[in-house]
Amino acid sequence: MTIEKAMSTKVVTIEAGDTLLHATRTMKDNKIKHLPVVDRAGSLVGIVTDRDLKRASASDATTLEVHELLYLLDKVTIDTIMRKNVVTIDKGTALKQAAQMMVEKGIGCLPVMDGKQLAGIVTRTDVLRYFAGLDG
Repeated sequence: MTIEKAMSTKVVTIEAGDTLLHATRTMKDNKIKHLPVVDRAGSLVGIVTDRDLKRASASDATTLEVHELLYLLDKVTIDTIMRKNVVTIDKGTALKQAAQMMVEKGIGCLPVMDGKQLAGIVTRTDVLRYFAGLDG
């Protein structure tokens, strides 16, 4: 079976010039942990995860006021924190191979490509849900 059986085709994306604050809100609003980063033409240029956003955010020990912190978070752009060397997978690839890639590379998701176009995304949760028979 191919990855198309488990991947999500409604991919929420952001652009490299978007802010850390925007990315954080987008993840929270959509209840997701991975955001592919695309350029204006829609080509994949990077990826940012909830872990990347936490690492780039201020520590709980900060002495900044809330308005100061929000101001700063609205100045940090995604291109400064995103991962640029994105591991991707073709939509015709076997789901088992995708799962193996995620384990071997220690990653939680794979953007799924149809040629040079982003066709979807598959996460660890998608793979587990499919193999557990919970894919609906």
